Amino acid sequence: MTVPHAADRLAPSGSWQWPIDTARYDTTRLLRPTEQDSIIELRVGDLRRLARHDPDARGWEPVRRLLRPLDDAAAALEGPLTSHRRRAMLDATAVVLLRCAETGRSYWAWNDEEWAGLLGQDQQGFRKAAPGWADDAVRPYLAAHAFLLGGFTAFYRLGSFSRLTLAWRVFGRERVDGEIRRIRSVLAGWGYRLGRDGDQMLPMVACQMLLLNRSPHLEDLSTGLFERARREQLLPAARGNTLHAMQRAVAELGFCDPPRRLASRHSPKAEGGSPAWAE
Repeated sequence: MTVPHAADRLAPSGSWQWPIDTARYDTTRLLRPTEQDSIIELRVGDLRRLARHDPDARGWEPVRRLLRPLDDAAAALEGPLTSHRRRAMLDATAVVLLRCAETGRSYWAWNDEEWAGLLGQDQQGFRKAAPGWADDAVRPYLAAHAFLLGGFTAFYRLGSFSRLTLAWRVFGRERVDGEIRRIRSVLAGWGYRLGRDGDQMLPMVACQMLLLNRSPHLEDLSTGLFERARREQLLPAARGNTLHAMQRAVAELGFCDPPRRLASRHSPKAEGGSPAWAE
């Protein structure tokens, strides 16, 4: 087991700010006829912005107010931008624009159910909902659009979906990993297996809670959020012990109340890390 350093309990430097300011955009909920027609008339190659697309195609100007926030959300994501990831980002934007044209409503008007319908309960469900050219790498970037532009946090609807990867992209890997280390430091001091660096369960649950709270900072977590996660069953039942241990650690750091005593016979100390929930 890694011996926790006292500094690990301190907050990582740099406060994260929500990257999307909706006041900067035209958030009209219904599509204008010219917007809907333009999306439909744009060739697939142009809509996907493939290598030989026409950036001056007539259809782009009418949809600028829809395109700009999507591109800004993609630009706000952290991590190395490989050609494969850039392709997935552009295709995610194209998928959203096509769905806007199909429904006649902008993504600003979509609720959790509509976002979840586009994302699918799993990769197979996504393939059924999305165009054939949208490969599996597109779904995580769609989830980022849903989170940043639609306020989507109903991740329990998405089945096996990597919350950790999404949190890294939205909040930054260094920041997320730093907050997880703070929790591990406390749990390791109590003898929890969750405090070990090799455990995979804690990062999954911690990232779910950070995403639910729309903030990567442990200081922003509240007793009410932990209670809501249990009451609304926002995490799989098998993650209950990990959630309990996490709340204990966050309470020890002074940011919320400790949880009620577990009724389960299974101790969170026994929890290790199964990767099954992390796809």
